[in-house]
Amino acid sequence: MSALVVVLVGLVAGIAAQRAHRFAEDAPRALGIWLLDIALPALTLHVLHDVEIPSRIVLVVAAPYLLCAVTVLIYLVAARVMRLSREVVAALIATTAVANTSFVGIPMVTAFFGESWVPIALLTDQLGSYLVLNTVVLVVVTAAAGTATSPLAVARRALARPSLVALVLALALRPVEYPVWLDEALASIGGTLTPLALFSVGLQLRLPAVREWWRELALGLGVKLAVAPALVVAVYLATGLFGDPDVRVALFETAMPPMVAGAILADRYGLARPLPSLLVGVGVPLSVGTLALWSLPLHP
Repeated sequence: MSALVVVLVGLVAGIAAQRAHRFAEDAPRALGIWLLDIALPALTLHVLHDVEIPSRIVLVVAAPYLLCAVTVLIYLVAARVMRLSREVVAALIATTAVANTSFVGIPMVTAFFGESWVPIALLTDQLGSYLVLNTVVLVVVTAAAGTATSPLAVARRALARPSLVALVLALALRPVEYPVWLDEALASIGGTLTPLALFSVGLQLRLPAVREWWRELALGLGVKLAVAPALVVAVYLATGLFGDPDVRVALFETAMPPMVAGAILADRYGLARPLPSLLVGVGVPLSVGTLALWSLPLHP
C-alpha cells in the first residue's frame, strides 16, 4: 500500500507543480537523464547483484518482444482503417509498443505484488523492454523522421546505455560482496526512481490537447492498457506457459502504461506532437485502475 501511495503522491505532485509553476518544455527530459542514467542503473546494481535468475528466464524476457510484435500488427491494421499518417503510427509505436516497465513498472509491481518481485521486473525491463526500445522502436522512429540509422549505430546506442552496463556489472559482480556503504548508497539513489518518475509524468500532462487528439489517444491507450496485453496473455495461456509465477509478473509488466522514454524519443524527432506526451500523461494515471484489474488474474 505504501508503494501505491508514493506512486499517487508523485503523480499528483507533478500535475500540481506544472499548474503552479512555469517549467521549461524540456524539464521532464532533464529528469529523464537522472532517472535513466543514474537512478535506474543504481537500482539495477543494488537489486540484481543478489538476484536468483529464474529457470524460465527466456519466457520472462520474451513477453516484451511479443507485446511489441502484437502492437505493431494492430497499428498496421488500424492505420489502413483509420487513415493514420506515418508520423502518427510511428509515435504510437514508439510510445505504446513498449511498456513502461521501469519508471512505472517497478513501483506498480512493488505496490500490487510486493518488493520481492522487483528483480523479475528489472530483468523484464533490461533484457526485454530496454532492448526493444533501443532497436525496433529506434529504427521505426528514425525511419518515420527521415533520418538514416545504421545497424552499427543502433548497436552502439543499445550497448552503451548505463542501465545495460549496470545490468552486466551486477551479474558479473555477484561473487563479490559489496561494501555496506556502497550498497546503501545504491539503494538510496535507486529509491529516487519511483517518486521522480511519476513526478516527471505529472509534469507532462496537458489536458487541453486531449480534444484534438482524442481519436489517436483512445486507440493508443486502448491497445496499450487492454488489447495488446490481453493478446500476449492469451498466447501464454494457449501454449500452457501461464502458470509460472515469474512469467505472471512479466505478463503484468506488459500491461504497464505507455513508455516515457519512447515518448521522449518520438518527441525528439518531432513525431505527432503532443500525442506522445499525452499518451504518457493520460495513460499513467489511468493505468492505476487498469493494473488493479490486471493484478487479479496475474497475481503470482
